[in-house]
Amino acid sequence: MTTTLKAIVRKPRTDGLYAVYIRIVHNRKPGYIKTNKIVDADHISKDNEPTDPVVNEYCSMLVRQYTDRLNRANTTLWSVSEIIEYLLKTDEEVCFSDYSRMFIRQMRLDGHERNAKNYQLAVAHLERYMGTTRVMFGHLTAAVLKKWIESLSKTHRAKEMYPTNVRMIFRSAIADMNDDEKGIQRIKFDPWVKVQIPKSEPSEKLAISAEECREFFNRPLPRTKMLSSLPELGRDVALLSLCLGGINTVDLYNLKKSDYHDGIIGYKRAKTKHSRKDEAYIEMRVEPFIQDTFNKYLSEEEDEFLFTFHQRYGNTDSFNANVNIGIRKICMDMGMTNKEDFYCFYTFRHTWATIAQNDCNANLYEVAFGMNHSHGFKVTRGYVKVDFTPAWEL
Repeated sequence: MTTTLKAIVRKPRTDGLYAVYIRIVHNRKPGYIKTNKIVDADHISKDNEPTDPVVNEYCSMLVRQYTDRLNRANTTLWSVSEIIEYLLKTDEEVCFSDYSRMFIRQMRLDGHERNAKNYQLAVAHLERYMGTTRVMFGHLTAAVLKKWIESLSKTHRAKEMYPTNVRMIFRSAIADMNDDEKGIQRIKFDPWVKVQIPKSEPSEKLAISAEECREFFNRPLPRTKMLSSLPELGRDVALLSLCLGGINTVDLYNLKKSDYHDGIIGYKRAKTKHSRKDEAYIEMRVEPFIQDTFNKYLSEEEDEFLFTFHQRYGNTDSFNANVNIGIRKICMDMGMTNKEDFYCFYTFRHTWATIAQNDCNANLYEVAFGMNHSHGFKVTRGYVKVDFTPAWEL
C-alpha cells in the first residue's frame, strides 16, 4: 500500500485561525502531524488546503523530508500511528539548505530584500565550502564551522557577517522544528555554543580631500564608443550623492516622483528603514548647483520613478556596478595605476562626512544626522518633528 502526505487544515481554533497539519493516509487510515503554522480563513481552499505561499513552502519541505525517510524503510505492515511515531522520532537528518531557502524567501516577502541577499551569499559560500547544495544540519558540527570561519579569515566583513547569518538561520530552525515539551528534537544539537564568531574589521576610510574632489569633477570625461557614457554616469551620480548628503545608489534608484516636492527629496534609507522606528526617513534639498545634473536623469511624466536609472539597469546592483565602472574609468584617465587607489561610489559618501567635519566645522552628531545614521537620540526623534535644514546647510 502507498502512503500519501498532504498539508491540510481541520477545525478552526477558538480564535478563528486554523492550525496546519500534514495528513498521512496509510492503508486507507488517516493520521495527522501538527505543524507550527497557522492560517486564517482567507487562505484556505475549498478542499481545506492552505493557500498561503510561505506556509505551503514550509509544508512542502516537510513532505519531501517525510517522503525521503519513508522511502528508506519498509512500512508495509506499519500502522499509521507507527509511521507518525517514526517520522517524529527518527534520527534522519534535516536539510539545512532546504530550510535556508525557505527562511530567505520569507525575508524577501517581509520586505527585507537587502538582508535576504546577504543571507543568500552566506549560505552559498557555506555550500561551496561543503561541496554540496544539500548541507544537512548534522554536517554542521562545531569543528566544521570553525574551519569554515577560518576560510573567511582574510575577508574584512564576511568573516563576521556570514557566520552570524548562518547562526541566525540555524537557531531559527531549532525554534521551528524542535519541541521540548513533546520531546521532539529533529535538530539534535546547537554547535554555535562552541563557536566564536570573529569581529569584522573597521570599514576603510575612503574619503578624499576637497581638492581631489574638484579635480575629479572638473576633469574632462574620457572618450567612449558607448552611446550612454559610463564615465558620465559615474561622475553625475557621484555628484548627486556628494550634494545630497551622501545618498546611496539604492535610494537614488528607488526614488519615486511622490518623494520629490518643492525642490526637496524625502525618502527612507533602504539599508536601515526596517530597523528604526522612524524608518530612517530624511529630507534633502536639491541645491541649484546640481539642479541641471538632477534634471538630466528625470523620467517621463507618466513614470512613477523619479529618475530613468531603472529603465537602463534591471536592479540596484546593476546600477551600482555601472556607476562604479564609470568612476574607475575616470580614475584611470586621471593617471591612477594602482587599483587600490581608485575611487568608488562610496568614496563620495565618506567624503561628504569628512568635508562636513574638517572643512565645515560640523561635529560628529551633525555629521551622523546629515548622513541619516542611527544615533543616541533615536527615541527623541520619535517624539519630535525633525527639522532637516541643518543637514542642508552642511
